[in-house]
Amino acid sequence: MRFPILILALTLGSSFAVAGKVKKGVTQAAKLSGGSGKLGQKEAGEFQVQHSDEFKGAKRIGISVFNVAFPDDNFTTAHMHKKLMGNSGSWDAKVSMQTTLEGVDTATRQRIADAAYADFTEELKKAGYEVVEGQELAKVTPEYAGWTALPNFTKGRFGTYVAPTGHGLYFLPLDKASRDTGSFKGETAQMFRGFDRPQAYGRSPYLAHDANLGIVAVTLVIDYGVYSTTGKSSRVREGAAVGFEAGVSAQSGTLGDTGTLVYFWGPKSGGFPGVLALAVPVVSEQEFAEVSKGSSVVVKADPARFEKAALEVSKRTAAKLVEAMTAAR
Repeated sequence: MRFPILILALTLGSSFAVAGKVKKGVTQAAKLSGGSGKLGQKEAGEFQVQHSDEFKGAKRIGISVFNVAFPDDNFTTAHMHKKLMGNSGSWDAKVSMQTTLEGVDTATRQRIADAAYADFTEELKKAGYEVVEGQELAKVTPEYAGWTALPNFTKGRFGTYVAPTGHGLYFLPLDKASRDTGSFKGETAQMFRGFDRPQAYGRSPYLAHDANLGIVAVTLVIDYGVYSTTGKSSRVREGAAVGFEAGVSAQSGTLGDTGTLVYFWGPKSGGFPGVLALAVPVVSEQEFAEVSKGSSVVVKADPARFEKAALEVSKRTAAKLVEAMTAAR
């Protein structure tokens, strides 16, 4: 049976009593930002959606990118600070947690990536999409054959990135960036992230236009746990807390700090994709590892059990992604 690991830190410059709170079941980078309407974004069930009109009318689509990212470690921090009135001092609370995954080899990750891609294409076809894949996509969009692929198993923002067998590995926005682990909820330098335009993101709308079809780019983040944190705050009478519970999951995110997501460009996108950002993690309840306790957590996975749980997660996530696409269509 899994038990959540919770760390609470209290440091006071006054006599205030502090009670710790933590939001359960939300990944470190997966806070719903709240509100709607900004830049055409809205919340739709388990997703945050931007430019949803881009999905409308799509029937024939090509997959330019399908990345499965596997975090190898994570560092989570919560920090609360407030100066108190008068000369009564200040209120501080800060706590961190390091987690590391062990035991999952490259062959296991490749099988998971291959199965995840198969799940996604199967769901697309069941939903009535005509899917243009691999060599066929290169024939109808010759530019695609000349893209510069990264070596498979390249390290990126979420850890190890894996492309399905026979497909190239291409980074999307933020994949070269470092994770925001300082409890800022993705706000640090967020205004500059929109200028990140790697080849696969910048050229996918051209593929859509030239071949007169929709182009899909997917990142699926298969994580080894669910994190929680009180984040960064100046609220008094609340402790800083971080938590972790082992569980193979599709990591979620927001439109500002993405995790698992879909980009979609139609033939007349103008370069701006429709975006589906998974906002609630998809978690397997299957046991898969031994977990240490403390501020430094080591998750020692059984690779066969990790794979079994990951396949469950990829299948469920594929269904959710395609369901959200068709709802916007």
